[in-house]
Amino acid sequence: MFETAITLLLALHLLCVNAASGGPLVAAWLDWRAARGDDAAALAAKFLARHALLGLLLGAILGVTIGWLLWNPAYQSLWTGPLRYKAAGAGIEFAFSFVLLLAWWLWLPSKGGGRRLSAALRGVMAMLATTNLLYHFPVLFSVAARLYDRGQVAGETIRGASFRELAAFGETPPLALHVTLSSLAVAGVLLLGLALRWRRSGEAAGADRIALWGGRWALAATLAQLPVGLWTLAVLPTGPQTQIMGASPIGILLFVGSLAAALWLMSELGYVALGETSRPNLLRAMAALLITIFLMTALQRQTRTPQPAISPGQPAAAVSSP
Repeated sequence: MFETAITLLLALHLLCVNAASGGPLVAAWLDWRAARGDDAAALAAKFLARHALLGLLLGAILGVTIGWLLWNPAYQSLWTGPLRYKAAGAGIEFAFSFVLLLAWWLWLPSKGGGRRLSAALRGVMAMLATTNLLYHFPVLFSVAARLYDRGQVAGETIRGASFRELAAFGETPPLALHVTLSSLAVAGVLLLGLALRWRRSGEAAGADRIALWGGRWALAATLAQLPVGLWTLAVLPTGPQTQIMGASPIGILLFVGSLAAALWLMSELGYVALGETSRPNLLRAMAALLITIFLMTALQRQTRTPQPAISPGQPAAAVSSP
């Protein structure tokens, strides 16, 4: 029961941070379209900006909650020891992105038109905020999980070059790319939710356009996940690979279920991207995304194979080893 609750919270956390990271990128594209007089694009950009801010705040709250539930002496030693410097920096990076997103959201117009230079400057703000999140947080928590699983929770503080060396190996690079693509997919599916709202309000023409844009963004990002998934599988440690490939019945079921859900998601997004924007199509695409995120989160939790963590007083293994 506890593991199920953690998986649900983690899936919600990932959904929120994906919205915070991908929303500004898609909204910047919509804002550029809005500068040419497209009112629907302007409203959609404002919608994504608002949900990006909400996602960032709620994602942070869920992240702290998950950390509190999983807190133990070894985890405390990791964040107050080797990752103390990066933990302090993470707070600064979060505040930087939040302030940028807030200012960007307030600057976004609610109607089409305006100067393209202003749209370009807003796009730069959105890019800075979202790339700052994507560059720091997926990498940081991937490295933290690897150190914790290996019991490397004590020792000298990891800084600069040592951290970059850790981040350049193993599953961290494909994971960072996976999170980026997932963020774009979530942003696209958020537009499907907006299209449903507009359809209920009688704005069928605008809803169809928004759904088409969202479906195409989400489909492109989801299709790009295929090679990234193969890359991630190839660089996984032997233990997780073995669980997926046959050692663990639950791991096999989750792996097969995740693949089936991802294929279902691609199929539904394909219909939407081709113009099938009816309410049932949009609802199925949104449901497929939620199920895919939950199953992949459960798979990630299942394949974690933590080693007995050393006590805070014992020296850790060399942290620069990939």
